[in-house]
Amino acid sequence: MLKDFENWLLNNNYRPTTAFDYQGRIERLCRKEGYTLSHLIENITSILPEYEINGKQSAYGKRSHTSVRQALRRFKMFLISNNLIESAN
Repeated sequence: MLKDFENWLLNNNYRPTTAFDYQGRIERLCRKEGYTLSHLIENITSILPEYEINGKQSAYGKRSHTSVRQALRRFKMFLISNNLIESAN
């Protein structure tokens, strides 16, 4: 699944270094929080706001010029575009 995410980023004109970085950030976030990838997918709508500016994990989300936050946002877009979750809008 994470390789599919990386390929999706590449197909959406992200640089290879960014695509690889975002994939790794999702993987490290899951490891840090003790999430399975399935748990993250099922709960991304409630997990992502925790890493946004006013969320309780905002300091972690802000790391590396907000790369963690951006990776989560793009991962959610990937899931929506592949019909793995529904768009909230």
